[in-house]
Amino acid sequence: MKQAIKAVIFDMDGLLLDTEKVYFKGYQNARTAMGLAPYDAGFMELIGLPIPAGRPLLEAHLGAATDAFEAQWEHEIRQLMTARIPAKPGVRRLMTQLQDQQIPYAIATSTFTSKAHDHLERAGLGDLFDTIIGGDQVQNGKPAPDIYLKAASTLKIDPRLCAAFEDSENGVRAAVAAGMTTVQIPDIKPPSDDLRKLGHHIADTLLEGARHLQLNET
Repeated sequence: MKQAIKAVIFDMDGLLLDTEKVYFKGYQNARTAMGLAPYDAGFMELIGLPIPAGRPLLEAHLGAATDAFEAQWEHEIRQLMTARIPAKPGVRRLMTQLQDQQIPYAIATSTFTSKAHDHLERAGLGDLFDTIIGGDQVQNGKPAPDIYLKAASTLKIDPRLCAAFEDSENGVRAAVAAGMTTVQIPDIKPPSDDLRKLGHHIADTLLEGARHLQLNET
C-alpha cells in the first residue's frame, strides 16, 4: 500500500481546520438574528459545497431573503473568527512525516484560494502548504472530481496514485470520482449508509487514517 501512494491531497475546512463548527454556529446565529426558525438540516446540505453551488439550496429555503442572510452569516462568522483559527489535531505532525518521506501533498478546498491562505495563516499552518487549489480555480466544484484532478495535475502525479483525505460527503464523492484512494475523517456530519457503499476508508483522526495507509511512522 505504501509504495502505491505517491502524493496526498487534503480538504481543508473540517479536516485540517476546525472551522465547520464555526460556520455552523454562524449559520445558527444568523438565523436567530434574522428571526428565522432553526433549520440545522439546511446547513448540513451545504457542507463541502462551493459557494456558487450552495446558493440555490439557500434560495430554496430563503427566497428573496438569501442575500440578507448571506451577509448576516458572513458577519457572524467574522465575529466568531476574530482571533486564531483552531487546527485539527495531528496536522503539523502528519505534514512533517510526509515531508520526511518526500511525499508531496496539496490542499483541494471549496474555499476560495485567497481565503484558504488567510485561514491557514491564522491557524498557524501557513508555512506547511505550498500547493493550494481553491474552489475558484475550477469550473465544477465538489462533488465533481475537478478540484482533485487539478491538484494531482499540479503535483504531476497520476490521480490513481494519490490518497485523498476528506471530511464531507461531497468531498468524498469528488475524491472517489477522481480515482483516488480516499480516507474520510467525519467532522460534524457522520457518513450516510449510501456513502459507505463507496467502499472508502473511514477513520476517527488524521493520524489514524494515515496509519491505515502506512503514510506515517507510528
